[in-house]
Formats: sequence, structure tokens, C-alpha cells
Amino acid sequence: MKKVMLSLLVLAALAAGCASYIPQPNLAPDVKTISVPVFLNKTDKYGLEQYVTQKTIDEFLADGRVTILDEYKSDAVIKCVITKYVQTPILFDTNQVPQQYRLRIYVNITFFDNKQQRELWLTKDMWEETTYYVVNNLGMPAEDEERARQRVLDQLANKVMRRVIYGSMN
Repeated sequence: MKKVMLSLLVLAALAAGCASYIPQPNLAPDVKTISVPVFLNKTDKYGLEQYVTQKTIDEFLADGRVTILDEYKSDAVIKCVITKYVQTPILFDTNQVPQQYRLRIYVNITFFDNKQQRELWLTKDMWEETTYYVVNNLGMPAEDEERARQRVLDQLANKVMRRVIYGSMN
């Protein structure tokens, strides 16, 4: 009977511990304001930088832990470079016409301490991806590259915010 009770207690403690996990901010306590300058776009796809920069700012505003300021007035600066835009056909019809694509976008992030004038960390080749059908296939609605691109950039913006606030990219 004691073994059963002890087992139940251990299981209850494990379940309670797992159920209440909340990621803790990893951002230095003295960083209250940040700047998000327009991302640098090193791909041949026009306009990515404007969209993902605004989405990243929106993510920080929604999170509410930091205030967005001008680059010269902020405690820290997030410098991002879009390095690769990779669109790969992954499913073809019988005539070898692409039916489905994978879209992956890569960024490098530098987190810079404005007060100390030093780089705090650098993350290279962080990426997000999605797949999309260009024809209605297998019950999946057709989608164009623009819509898929926005989805990937939205995911990247959220990932950048999580990397800065929590130190995590998941």
C-alpha cells in the first residue's frame, strides 16, 4: 500500500510540474528598451525586410516586456539579416509540373548592447519554413507564394522575439 501511495504522489508531482511550466524571460533585467532597425535583405526577393521588420516589432509590442525606441535611444538593438530564400518544389504531377513547394527563409540575428557598445550574442542561420500547394490537392486549398511567404515571415518574427526575450528558438 505504501508503494502505491508513494507512486501516486510521485506521478502527481510530475504531472503538476509539467502542467505548470512557463518559460522564464532570459533577457537582462537592465534591458527595458530595444530597437528593431529594418532588416537587411540579402536575397533577390523584394520587400521581405519591410514586412518582417514590422511583424517583429508587432511581436515585441504584443509581448509587452520591452518598449520599442529609436536605435540611438534604446538599451539594445536587434540587427537581423535575411540571408537566404529557398523555394523548392517537392511534389509533381504526372507531367512533372510542381504541385507543392517548400519555402524556407533564413536570418542571422545580432543582439547588441547599446550601453556597453558590444555584441551580446549572434545567431546564424535561424530559419522557418512552410509547405504549400499551388493546386487544390489532397483536400488542401491552393495557395500562392506570397501567402506562404507571409506565413513564414510571421513565424520568423515570432521566433526572433522569443530568441531575444527567452533565449530560446523553439
